[in-house]
Amino acid sequence: MASAVEHTDELVREYLLYREFTSTLKSLDAEMKADKEKGCRVDKIVEHLQHLVQAFDLNGLREYWSYLDRRLFRRLEDAYRHTVNKLKTSLYRYYLVHTVQSNRIEKTQEFFQKLALELQNQPEWKEWFVLPYIPNPDQNQVFATYFSKQWAETFLVSLHNFLSVLFQCMPVPVLLSFDEEVQRRCQLQEENEALWQKLFAMQAEPRTKKEEEMIHHKLPYYVQN
Repeated sequence: MASAVEHTDELVREYLLYREFTSTLKSLDAEMKADKEKGCRVDKIVEHLQHLVQAFDLNGLREYWSYLDRRLFRRLEDAYRHTVNKLKTSLYRYYLVHTVQSNRIEKTQEFFQKLALELQNQPEWKEWFVLPYIPNPDQNQVFATYFSKQWAETFLVSLHNFLSVLFQCMPVPVLLSFDEEVQRRCQLQEENEALWQKLFAMQAEPRTKKEEEMIHHKLPYYVQN
């Protein structure tokens, strides 16, 4: 889908240039630079979330996830809400682990100060409120798993896969569908041409053999041998 979006964006820009809608083009370019969906490129979305975590931008992280929830996740059936909540929980834990590993305990404390009301009644967070106050949490049996490289990589891959499937299943506007339809028809045309060439080759083969047999039959006896 990302390639179709990129191609359609270029078509729209080309049309605006052709019509000399310069003000509209400037507005389009500005909004494309600020595009939170990153042109539907999942790798860019995950990369942006990682950037917010690494920058200790808790407010930005919450706002961006809220945008994704409002723009994408709420379109899903209720059956997927549990998966979305688990990914959100893992994202917050990913952020907390980063604050501890970076020795930014004030950021760890800030997290719980800002989200205490939201998280205090959630069972999966019950044991996490002690995180800023225990030594070596990476060796603690409750938290050790989350400090492993394997857990972080598994979380990022799961998030990437979930977003990829989501974009594939989303309904697309007519303009994007038109581009996909053109590509599909071009592919079908190429496949049809290949099949016709194969059919002609199959039809020509027995005719050639028959002609060879006729020529061979007309040759004198002494030449045939």
